[in-house]
Amino acid sequence: MACVSGFKFSKSLVFSAIYLLCIWFTRVRSYDDCKSHFQNCLCSTTTVECHGETQLKEDNIIDLYKDISDDCERIVITGSNLTEMQPNFFGSCAGAPDLQLLKLKYVDLSHNNIRRVNGKSFNCVPNLSTLIMSDNQWQIDKYDDEIGYFSKLPHLKHLDLRNSFEDGTDGSIYFSKLAHIFSDTDMFELETLDLSYNEFIGLSEDSANTLCELTNLKTLNFSHNLFNEPAMPTKQDCFNELKTFDLSHNSIQYLTPEFMKEVDDVNELNGKLKNVFLHENPFHCDCGLQGTWQWLKETKAPVNKDQLLCSSSYQSLNNGKRVIDLELGDLVCQKAVVQSNIQSSVQVEIALVLTIMLLVLVVSMIAFAFVHRDKFGLVARRWQNNNPGREVLVPYTILLPSEKGKDITI
Repeated sequence: MACVSGFKFSKSLVFSAIYLLCIWFTRVRSYDDCKSHFQNCLCSTTTVECHGETQLKEDNIIDLYKDISDDCERIVITGSNLTEMQPNFFGSCAGAPDLQLLKLKYVDLSHNNIRRVNGKSFNCVPNLSTLIMSDNQWQIDKYDDEIGYFSKLPHLKHLDLRNSFEDGTDGSIYFSKLAHIFSDTDMFELETLDLSYNEFIGLSEDSANTLCELTNLKTLNFSHNLFNEPAMPTKQDCFNELKTFDLSHNSIQYLTPEFMKEVDDVNELNGKLKNVFLHENPFHCDCGLQGTWQWLKETKAPVNKDQLLCSSSYQSLNNGKRVIDLELGDLVCQKAVVQSNIQSSVQVEIALVLTIMLLVLVVSMIAFAFVHRDKFGLVARRWQNNNPGREVLVPYTILLPSEKGKDITI
């Protein structure tokens, strides 16, 4: 035991301190291994991180991978100019399985201006479990036959594609193409799929059915898109593991009967559905919402019905109210109301015309009787002469002034 200025040190304590310092220096040094190529990149045995490295591009990324260890578990590259993900993006493992990064589990490629992804980009990372590609400018041509973008990822559990696609194009084309991609995949362990903030427009039944290939999917996030008539898969044994389905912040005004039925079917068959989010949609509370209103009252699916509000309606006083707080009679259409008013107006006009016609008829009959009063009197006298003892029965009596000031009764 040694003593320095009143402090006592044992040999074991000294050796422990030296050991920790060695580890610290080793880690500091290892994190500097890739700085010779890119100043904003840090590399260690298990981790590679590059933030804001604008000099990093698809044609020189191989210089970064020279410093990647076979034991690498995590790669984070954000804020670069990658533009394109080439085949075997994480190495040159084609025909050489021993070059695969078998321990790599986590990859974050967000904010990299990625515009093109090759179908074989992820071939070298077969055990990847989390892939983040949010906030890029991925372009998918509707005539492009490329498939298998996410093939060779059998153990992927989380796929983040938030705001991943090029702005200002037809979102329905993008989702239709993506749906085709999902129909040719081996992501059978995928649990979370985030497709929010992508300006998707059309979610057809056929496109929805391709998601059935993701047999272990638990969370499907379609929030912050432009869907107005979303669809659910119609295939049997689909979404058997689904727990959360998020369609909030879209453009839904009414729910289709098909959609409501499929939500009920999924809820009944899989027994695991916990959340169906539909809030922050512009529900139009008129007669077109009657089916949706009735479904919300009756469905056993876990829809967040208490948060669904009227964005617009024929009766403006309903704006901002909860849909489930309305009565069925509140859900009327402007056309229906106008039609009702028109019908009432027509009925009044018809009644008025009929009344006028009846009055004209009565007045005409009176005028006719007045003009032909002498003939009526003659006919009555002849009939009475031919039928003595019987009174003349006239259906009405009119008092007419005689020429000599006496009244004549007809």
